[in-house]
Amino acid sequence: MVAERAFTRGLARFFQPPPGRGALGIGDDAAVVSNRGARTVVACDPVVEGVHFAPDAPLRLVGRKAVFRNLADLAAMGAVFDYAVVSVLWPSRRPARQLRALMCAVRDAVEGHGGYVVGGDTGSTPGPLTVTVTALGHLRGRPLCRSGARAGDVLFVSAPLGGAILGHHLRFEPPLALGQRLARRRDVTAAIDVSDGLSLDLHTLLCASSSAAGRALCADLMAARIPVSAAARRLARTSGQSALQHALGDGEDHALLYAVRPGRRSASLPRHAIGVVRACARGEAAGTVFLCAPGGAREAVAAGYEHVLGGDSG
Repeated sequence: MVAERAFTRGLARFFQPPPGRGALGIGDDAAVVSNRGARTVVACDPVVEGVHFAPDAPLRLVGRKAVFRNLADLAAMGAVFDYAVVSVLWPSRRPARQLRALMCAVRDAVEGHGGYVVGGDTGSTPGPLTVTVTALGHLRGRPLCRSGARAGDVLFVSAPLGGAILGHHLRFEPPLALGQRLARRRDVTAAIDVSDGLSLDLHTLLCASSSAAGRALCADLMAARIPVSAAARRLARTSGQSALQHALGDGEDHALLYAVRPGRRSASLPRHAIGVVRACARGEAAGTVFLCAPGGAREAVAAGYEHVLGGDSG
């Protein structure tokens, strides 16, 4: 078995990076490539029945999610959305007439954010319904990346977290406007889409920034400052986990997590300041996320969702 992040790191070495100054290949929320003088931003994520949505989920919400999870990746890069290409693997057990509801939802989601569907493909499958959207956008300035955080940066998150399984994961709005706003600010150093859980996605950002800086970075999160959603509080009543644990690890929030250089301008951001990036102390591994309680206690946290690829054989 291979964990998703380890597999992705291997792909980054396996495939050649794109040529050209300012290009970004595998390892961020989206790729940035030079295309005849312009910089195109490309994101491609699937949604799979039984993994990203329940078999009885309304198709209008499935189509919406298939588009918006890719737009959330563009938002994390600070990009403007332009076009989408859509691939659908349609199960033979589903009536063909239901395809219209799915495609209407895709069209509405794309056009509602100023884009156009310009192509794709369809195929039949004995397996689960799978919708893959490739979203293409462009940059008006620099791209936001995961790799720019530095010691002393303040960490912000754009929305309350946790409990997405109760419905938010099908109804969220991609924070495109916020991502574009952050990309215009020189004091914003790094950003990532919170899709796999706050602590796991922060770990990913810290590891990327540690590699770029040549210096091991950790983070301290203030437990009292992490915004917990109402859904996380409801889920905590029956799940056996606290609402804060859900906020740290549930995933599919599709908020933006970003790092900002300290100063007067960072105080003007109308979002939630939740912690700080720091250099790792002796014995601390790069990327470690620590949760700091109001009384001063501190513990490492590692929660979130990661796909596991393949079976037990090598």
